[in-house]
Amino acid sequence: MKKYLLLLTIFSCLVFAKSFQSINKDEGTFINEGSSKYYCSSCAMSLPKHYKTNYIYKNRQYCSIHCLYEQTKGKFDSEIKVVDTNSLKFIDAKKAFFVIGSNKPATMSFHSKYAFKQKKDAMDFISKNGGNLVSFEDLIVVVRNDFSKDLSMLDTKKKKKVYKVGKKLYESNCNKISIENIKTITDLKTKLKEVCKVNKDKQLQAMTVYLWDTKKLDKTIRKIESIDVPKDAKCVICGMFVHKYPKWATMLEYKQKHYYFDGPKDMLKFVFQKGKSNIGEIYVSDYFTTKKIDARKAFYVIGSDVYGPMGKELVAFESDQAAYNFKNDHFGKKVMFFSEITDEVLEYLK
Repeated sequence: MKKYLLLLTIFSCLVFAKSFQSINKDEGTFINEGSSKYYCSSCAMSLPKHYKTNYIYKNRQYCSIHCLYEQTKGKFDSEIKVVDTNSLKFIDAKKAFFVIGSNKPATMSFHSKYAFKQKKDAMDFISKNGGNLVSFEDLIVVVRNDFSKDLSMLDTKKKKKVYKVGKKLYESNCNKISIENIKTITDLKTKLKEVCKVNKDKQLQAMTVYLWDTKKLDKTIRKIESIDVPKDAKCVICGMFVHKYPKWATMLEYKQKHYYFDGPKDMLKFVFQKGKSNIGEIYVSDYFTTKKIDARKAFYVIGSDVYGPMGKELVAFESDQAAYNFKNDHFGKKVMFFSEITDEVLEYLK
């Protein structure tokens, strides 16, 4: 009997498990009209799925402050409402207490942002989940500073996976449509729901984003070239499978053979063992995009609060701007050139 109850409990948890942000439709307030009632007015993502980060502005509901900022450019001349994380009710955003950077999921951005009506609730949330307490005014400053970086992150996700999945789903599951007269992304998603044989909102969203960006906005799909890691390739230094860690994957050429590593730190250990002058091509992965970049031209952040598969790491970036943004966001100590990395640096990373 006990075994049966345990199995029933586990099954129930699996069935009803959902993201921290999510609610059932009957638990929340949704003000968008018509068939787009449950879609974000900016990106068409599911409002119930991201309910705890929802906003209302000028009779339109958004899944996140990122989407609201994208539509308004941060200029607000009317009342803004945001969901109180605890009560699930909409409250005055300008009077709310916000927690930025907790360990709970973020919506459309690197950093999570949750609102509370009471300061005590926000502080209790921080004690359990981390993060920093800020006002609405401070929140907008963070959103403004992070906006281009968040857009880049979202664009990378689209190019690496969403467009590919959306295109495949649309071509195999839908009656083809003309989108010339479709005015909004939410209208497009509604139309696709009518003509496509898919049940999951995630699939519907992928098709919507693919069609809207490539057919309506005429965006060009440019594939991001990442390091092609064989599934059986193990890090020469630590023995871990490298393909499991695309943000950290590195590769170099030594004596006409390719070697793979699960982070710049282990790769550089190998380089110092063999001698820099004996190494051919060296590549690292851009942490934000996973793009394959020349290790000798990359920028590296040391001493951040982000750890790799083997602990402390050198976090690689293609641009100095991305590196400095990451350093400031994650308490990094320094941005370094490849030529500045020495045995002493690797010793620090142990």
